[in-house]
Amino acid sequence: MIRSGMTKKVESCLVSRLSRFVDLTERERAFIAEMEKDERPCHKGRTVISVGDRSDGVTILKSGWAIVRSDSTDGRSQILRIYLPGEVMGLAEIGSSRARHRVVMQTDGVICPFPRNGLAPLFSDHPRLGALLTAVGSLDQIALRHHASSLASMDATRKLKFWLLQLRSRLEIANVGLGNRLQVPLSQAEIGQAVGLTSIYVNKLLRRFVENGEIEIERPYLRLLDRERWEKDCEYVNPFVDMDTSWFPQPDPVGRDATAPAKLAEPELEPD
Repeated sequence: MIRSGMTKKVESCLVSRLSRFVDLTERERAFIAEMEKDERPCHKGRTVISVGDRSDGVTILKSGWAIVRSDSTDGRSQILRIYLPGEVMGLAEIGSSRARHRVVMQTDGVICPFPRNGLAPLFSDHPRLGALLTAVGSLDQIALRHHASSLASMDATRKLKFWLLQLRSRLEIANVGLGNRLQVPLSQAEIGQAVGLTSIYVNKLLRRFVENGEIEIERPYLRLLDRERWEKDCEYVNPFVDMDTSWFPQPDPVGRDATAPAKLAEPELEPD
């Protein structure tokens, strides 16, 4: 089990993540810094969003991992998604008034709540940044659909391979990846809850992968040794390398966004 360090000031993984797609301006970076201003350290196991909580905005996960859980009445729990550093929790649900699932810190980390009413200036004053966050959220949803599709159509072996491949892609885009070397702060039971397998089956598959020379486990790390063959076997396509930015507004380097309406010149008055 891996824990993120609890530090006073944490570098912005959101900036690193967004900078993969565009060259952020100083004004855009300043707005992100404003979004991340309210830093709140959280320990592993803390519930940061409960079912029924009022949706007052979004929450940036500045460091650490968080998981979205769905708990059934019979005591069973399913992991619906994992949030990684630099991801924005609640962005896809911004239109809902109440939280529908529980979000729990999987490691120590830092969260930054940002109120809903603070989002208006994002789209009015920084339309390119707003478009970028919307597009990144769209890619996240595509990745979730791919994951759901893998659960429905793949056998157990490919389910786990697909999940590890997608996790690698997401860690890389958050700029906290280590190439084919993954740090996974989940137990085998929790991995099973994420991919729809029992912990016994997850253990069996991991041991088989090691024996076949497909992975190497050096706790707390797991290294993918045959990633290209896995990608071909699972027909895996990384959704995070396919963002279309051609429709984004262009920022004005002097401070006003290029898409903002130009200020009309005052009419010259005739002298008396």
